[in-house]
Amino acid sequence: YKEMKDKYDFLQSFGTDTKLEIAKTLATFGAFTEGLQLFASFAILLNFPRFNKMKGMGQIVSWSVRDETLHTNSMIKLFHTFTSENPEIWTEELRHDLYRICDTVVSHEDAFIGRAFELGGVEGLGPTEVKRYIRYIADRRLIQLGLQPIFRIEQNPLPWVEEMLNGVEHTNFFENRSTEYSRAATRGTWDEAFG
Repeated sequence: YKEMKDKYDFLQSFGTDTKLEIAKTLATFGAFTEGLQLFASFAILLNFPRFNKMKGMGQIVSWSVRDETLHTNSMIKLFHTFTSENPEIWTEELRHDLYRICDTVVSHEDAFIGRAFELGGVEGLGPTEVKRYIRYIADRRLIQLGLQPIFRIEQNPLPWVEEMLNGVEHTNFFENRSTEYSRAATRGTWDEAFG
């Protein structure tokens, strides 16, 4: 589909040859790829379990959202560390580029959402709400990057998404597995591991 190819092609234009390119790439992939592009799909897929359909898939999507949110926050933190260590790159030019990139990603998502809903809405959800939700998420990501929101959608147009993601999970204790991240302690050196 052209909508998917356009998203892919746009992301191929980013590089790491200069500090400015590194900063743009970190922001783009952290805030606007992992932190924005996937969220239209997440909202669409989470709508089904809201109406007691495809509940298992909804659980998997919830785990994916948790995972992508961790990636997003980590990459944005890395972006801030990188720009604070290289303050000469935090310029009006970079800020302008980030606004342009955000706007481009939102345009690509609009096309994707249009394709996803080309036969019409589904129970409880249509393309207009998802497009507003993407703009709401885009503004949150801009704020996380230290920029101003450009879409001015202050209230989450799909509040049920947050409720589903943050709600208490009720499962049979004896049949459920832990899905939390865990940290393991290691001893030794990298040379010992890979030597």
